[in-house]
Amino acid sequence: MCLRGDNMIKGKIRKIPVQDKLEHLFCLLSSVLPVVKQIHFDQCFELELERKLRGNRIDLPRTKLNADEQMCCDFCRIPIIDYHRHCVKCSYDICLRCCQDVRKATKDVGEPDSSRIQHEDVDILENQESPLEQRMRLSSKLHDWKANTDGSIPCPPKQHGGCGDSPLMLKRIFKMNWVAKLVKNVDEMVSGCKMYDISPQNIDDLSSILYAPSCEDIKSEGISEFRKHWIKGEPVMIKGVCDESSMLGWDPMVMWKGIQETTEERTKEDNRIVKAIDCFDRSEIDIELREFIRGYSEGSIRENNQPRMLVLKNWPSPSASEEFLLYQRPEFISKLPLLEHIHSKWGLLNLAAKLPHYSLQNDVGPKILVSYGMRDELGQGDSVNMLRFNMRDVVYLLVHTCEVKSKLQTDAPKSPTAGHDTKNDEEINIDLMEDDTTETLGISNTDNEKALKCEDLNTICEGTVTKSQPGAIWDIFRREDVPKLIEYMRLHRNEFGIPDDIIIDSVPQPLHEGMMFLNSYHKRKLKEEFGLEPWSIEQHLGVAVFIPTGCPFQVRNLQSSVQLGLDFLFPESLSEAVRLAGEIRELPNDHEAKLQMLEAGKISLYAASSSIKEVQKLVLDPK
Repeated sequence: MCLRGDNMIKGKIRKIPVQDKLEHLFCLLSSVLPVVKQIHFDQCFELELERKLRGNRIDLPRTKLNADEQMCCDFCRIPIIDYHRHCVKCSYDICLRCCQDVRKATKDVGEPDSSRIQHEDVDILENQESPLEQRMRLSSKLHDWKANTDGSIPCPPKQHGGCGDSPLMLKRIFKMNWVAKLVKNVDEMVSGCKMYDISPQNIDDLSSILYAPSCEDIKSEGISEFRKHWIKGEPVMIKGVCDESSMLGWDPMVMWKGIQETTEERTKEDNRIVKAIDCFDRSEIDIELREFIRGYSEGSIRENNQPRMLVLKNWPSPSASEEFLLYQRPEFISKLPLLEHIHSKWGLLNLAAKLPHYSLQNDVGPKILVSYGMRDELGQGDSVNMLRFNMRDVVYLLVHTCEVKSKLQTDAPKSPTAGHDTKNDEEINIDLMEDDTTETLGISNTDNEKALKCEDLNTICEGTVTKSQPGAIWDIFRREDVPKLIEYMRLHRNEFGIPDDIIIDSVPQPLHEGMMFLNSYHKRKLKEEFGLEPWSIEQHLGVAVFIPTGCPFQVRNLQSSVQLGLDFLFPESLSEAVRLAGEIRELPNDHEAKLQMLEAGKISLYAASSSIKEVQKLVLDPK
């Protein structure tokens, strides 16, 4: 119990100086203030309308939810934060955003007296208003559902799941004045504290060169330099998190045995069936875990003698991963860079960590991702994660690699496709020259002499001369690159197999679904046609790749590999998470992104409440 990873993490957080903690908390409060104010403004508007309809003296009924329940809008299928409208006849519920859209789609609708709404200092978020294309698409759903002239909204017609006639009444989930008190307290704290502003316009222009410190650099520099890049939406690569000596503990077979010892997995039979993604057609298949693990190191062949690339899905489960890490690898988790700031439960700067422990929020704990991989591009069937973006910040740490030692890499025929990029003679000669240089210097995988200073040969590894090979290559784009990526998708949709019924506009559905991968050919075309190129990162063992919210990214696995992933949400990324929430709301109701949507509004409320209490505790502490 003394070695449990959570105790080690709490110890690291306790060591952070009080002054630093206060600065982090005030930064966090500053970031959530606009979101909390917007929520309050929307509630005040709806409450004023309710007073206009029902009289001044109203007491909003409260919807009772269990601690582990989540309430979603029946029209747009996104989580409801607090205020909502409810049908007493058929129990249909809609969020305030849908109320606004129904009224916008209806002409001649009365509005409340806005002068009675206290909104003078409300900083309305820039991205709250839906783009014209989204409103037009939403209006097509609302042509048969109209608001009344007094602003009240009837239950939607039966084709939308309602009863069609009963009026929708205003209800709440939280205490009546909780949000109003949060706005007041956060506003007072933020306005009463003068701090250094690290918004993008107040920091020096940083070059597009990737910030890639070592783990030791981060320990000595702290988080300030990291955040200067994070505020600009730039990825960060941190080197030297772990070394090859720790790799053996992350072999999938060793890991499986460890998980069986610590979780309910011990009750599963040895031939348990797991889900995997076949990279050839992105289909989901059933496979014995033992067979998958054997293919991880020995390779797997299709009926036509082509390599078969698989990515394990949902194993280990998030709960099993977390328990395994806490009990079997506690010392390893504590090495993760900036863990005291990003941890999913106690991270000081992680907004998502402020949610109550019983709150439903998918995939917030550590994830273990196991994939096959090989160096040569196959054209179709490469081991890749398709181009997409997250609503959260994320870090991936490469903890194990295995280059398949079988004839499949040399004997298997290639699968050339349109746009597949093969090496030309000049590139091959370069490769030979590098190998000759390595041999001339006497560098091999078995050398034990002290490392030579030869970084461009990529041979330095903990005092031993080796030729390290990357396990994966990441391509990460800037947030502002998305419009050009959308245009490239529109022009080349047939080459990516994007169906004609998929709308590619202000809501880039292919990026939310992960429907395309840019191989060498397409990356070259993207640069030629739009002058656009990503940060390309070769990830070696022990390297952590940090990716900000909303940055499109893809990865190709160059070896079979195990990645440790962790989601978090820094204050600098909150506004982007709110913007993406608006995009996801416009996706089809059965879209997977809605099931995994980050509740940015609710997170902001709880982060505000938690931070206020923590600031008061620190300030009033006699020590």
